[in-house]
Amino acid sequence: MLKKLSYFLVIGFLVTLFACEGPQGEVGPQGEKGDTGAQGPAGQDGEDGEDGDGTGSLPLLMSSGADSTATDGNYYTGLSGLSESGIAILEKSVVLVYIKSGGVYWPLPGIVTFGQTAASNFTFVHGIEDDLFFVDIYQTNWSEEVDNAPVRKFEDVRVVIMPTQDLARQDLEVDFNNYEEVVAKLGLSGESIGQLQRVSK
Repeated sequence: MLKKLSYFLVIGFLVTLFACEGPQGEVGPQGEKGDTGAQGPAGQDGEDGEDGDGTGSLPLLMSSGADSTATDGNYYTGLSGLSESGIAILEKSVVLVYIKSGGVYWPLPGIVTFGQTAASNFTFVHGIEDDLFFVDIYQTNWSEEVDNAPVRKFEDVRVVIMPTQDLARQDLEVDFNNYEEVVAKLGLSGESIGQLQRVSK
């Protein structure tokens, strides 16, 4: 009897509970945005990249600016601090050299005039020694009747460097004695000129 009574009391309680449940209310308004949390610690700096050696993009146009020959009448210039990859590129490159005098870029080897009466014949050699790419310009003959080569002042010396394989692949029809034509065909401009360094001998 007691079990039956308890059973009916439980059923009655459940019926009352569900019967009292009303319709679900609407969602309340969104609360205000909380304050931004503190910034986390900064990450570690990455490692510094290696400095370039000036041979990153070829063909390459290099300039000395206004300068003069050494007391022996020759001119020594180049590019130091080469990386192994830079050396590998330069070892397989064509090198063209031009001396500017009287507003004209004269191709080497060849004759360069200075003013109205003076002239010199120049040739050059280039190579790599340790991490130095050098261009040695030698004065072989001159107009003055003197034993030693005279000092010559240049308005500029320009060196054009181009990989041999690129030269063969592009099959360029260009007069390499004409500086302006060379830089135009190779797509070189004043913004891409690198700086040559004076080398002591």
